Amino acid sequence: SSGNNAEYGEWTRQLMKHTKLGHTKLSISQLGIGGAAFKDHGDSKAVKAVVEYALKHGINYIDTSPWYINSESLLGEVLPGISRSKYIISSKCGRYYSDDVLEWFDFSFDRISDSIDDSIKLLGCKYLDICFCHDVEFAPTLEVVINEALPAMKKAKEKGKIKHIGISGYPLEKLKSVIELSSVKIDVVLTYCKYTLNDTELLEFLPWFQEKGIAVINASPFAMGLLTDKGPPKWHSAKPDTIEASRQAAAFCHDEGTSLMKVALQFATSNPSVPVTLVGCDNLEQLKFNLEIAKNEVTQEDMVLMNTVRDKFFKGSHSWEGIGEEKFWKKVKTEMDKATKMYWKMQSATSTD
Repeated sequence: SSGNNAEYGEWTRQLMKHTKLGHTKLSISQLGIGGAAFKDHGDSKAVKAVVEYALKHGINYIDTSPWYINSESLLGEVLPGISRSKYIISSKCGRYYSDDVLEWFDFSFDRISDSIDDSIKLLGCKYLDICFCHDVEFAPTLEVVINEALPAMKKAKEKGKIKHIGISGYPLEKLKSVIELSSVKIDVVLTYCKYTLNDTELLEFLPWFQEKGIAVINASPFAMGLLTDKGPPKWHSAKPDTIEASRQAAAFCHDEGTSLMKVALQFATSNPSVPVTLVGCDNLEQLKFNLEIAKNEVTQEDMVLMNTVRDKFFKGSHSWEGIGEEKFWKKVKTEMDKATKMYWKMQSATSTD
């Protein structure tokens, strides 16, 4: 009965803070589940366990993307069994998983339109609460985002396929440019690794986003694995001195009887002006760890430790802006050069016949 549902909703909200997301009508949990972490799973069992436990403990927001390999299809085995009003789902468009680097990004009108349809079908979720144009800084020009991707998203919104339009990316300046140039209203910004122990640049942009009525979701409080005991994955674009600083910070936290991950998540979730944090969790253990931290009030002692870690290890700039794009365009050039060589080889072979 609806009475029980309302009580259930009230009870789960007590377990976790919920806020109204910007000017949207969405009441969203302080923690969200980042679906990128699901891509390593062969089946949906672990995903189902994480999603069900999260919903039971007050988390109602899940994010995914076609770029995260099979994340959408794994979620699609879980979500149809859950009442649609119980969760908020966001997916993305513009960035795609492929073995061919030339197919990683496509911001054209038709591809974006098809992509939104594909996501809804794979997820089995009827509509997307938010759809983000994924990593706009990789577009060959911002014009294609402005003139094709966003208008395609607007059309999908008019058809009820998506409820809110968002953009995501790493360089905040690029996100700001897109908003300034766009004639399509943007509701939400998904920013990652920009409100972390090593980089708080988001704070400089928050007043501007707020003034424009744009909601902000902060993703990746562990800076994509940088702020962990294990350290960042091989593909990470952080500079060597940032990786070394993180290694030292992890050792320092360990000596203080805590962990860098705990301090990092406490830091990201304890600022009221950054009310939603998206965290990847590929298993129940990680989810329980995240929930435990979000649930507990940050003590004076915790605050001191956070500030000590920032002052001691992360003074100055620890961003890796532009490096990811540079790596990408190098890969593209290599592929194009290969194709050109093959073309001329074929040309010369046919001309000697």
